[in-house]
Amino acid sequence: MSLTDLEQRLLAEITAHPYASQKELGERLGVARATVANYIERLQAKGYILGRAYIVAQQQSILCIGGAVMDRVLKLKEPGILETSNPASAEETRGGVARNVAENLARLGEPTKLLSIVGDDGAADALSAATTQSGVDLSHMVRNRNLATGTYTAIMQPDGGLYLGVADMDIFNQMDAAFVQTHLGLISGSALIFADTNLSADGLAKLVTHCRDQNIPLAVDTVSIPKFKRLPDDLSGISYLFCNKDEALAATEQATPDAMITALISRGAEHVIITDGANGVYLSYQNTMQHLAVPAAEIVDVSGAGDAFVAGTLHGLNQKLPLAHAAQFGIGAAQHTLKSTLRNSPDLSHTAVETFAQQHFASN
Repeated sequence: MSLTDLEQRLLAEITAHPYASQKELGERLGVARATVANYIERLQAKGYILGRAYIVAQQQSILCIGGAVMDRVLKLKEPGILETSNPASAEETRGGVARNVAENLARLGEPTKLLSIVGDDGAADALSAATTQSGVDLSHMVRNRNLATGTYTAIMQPDGGLYLGVADMDIFNQMDAAFVQTHLGLISGSALIFADTNLSADGLAKLVTHCRDQNIPLAVDTVSIPKFKRLPDDLSGISYLFCNKDEALAATEQATPDAMITALISRGAEHVIITDGANGVYLSYQNTMQHLAVPAAEIVDVSGAGDAFVAGTLHGLNQKLPLAHAAQFGIGAAQHTLKSTLRNSPDLSHTAVETFAQQHFASN
């Protein structure tokens, strides 16, 4: 996001005199007021200033864009029977890929903001309270009075298998191109963008195009096989594409992880990271394919491990580690979460993932 000489001079004047009028700024620079107005719009589009009184953007935080939902789990006490009442126990927790990644990043010590949409209801209050408590900045969260906060309800059989899953995600249809356009200043003023595919197809296309044009690092998690299809055919603008092996197989119809990665890079993604559970992680790095084995882990609950992997990897990247080393942090975060009964381990920390990487990958 290079600046012209006049843009640089105007930005310096605005930084020094944030409440100066456009006329006053023009007089200081020796240009017409209309020229100042035009260049202010250009600086806003590039994310260097945010609104009136021309607040200069600080590129510090990681911005996570996407889903924030309440997850409800009903555990049947006996095998389920349709069309009748079934006894069950219930629990409720915060969820959503972008929200989970944001919470994990905050626990890892990264300044993190979450951009999402929730309803004006009790679920939104509970979700916001828990997320804020973890250290995530929710000052840009959007509340919609006409729609309910997104929810996912899973009905589980006594043996742990899924009996029925029901999702109410209609609110995320509002995260479209217009939504992204409204927040371009926030997006441009962030050090790194993470997005999940809960955004609409045109919203994702707008985000990818803007990050490509403005040279903003963008990481995307594909979330699921159907939601992967929301991404544009041209993936250029995506710096880091995260998906699991099943999602990559469906998107590429290739038989091996190396071939899947090659196919996705040919569509424009700069780096591709494919997870395959206990079989490890496959990634593209320095024009080569690499495989990272996953050490045997104590598993209490697999929920949330994938989101923790993404967060740990992004944390490593934001610490200027090469991708292969950053993914080691990701594996550490995932394994830490596997040992927790919660989808976001409250004990996750930079020290925990760094120690894990040193112990298990020191010779790499």
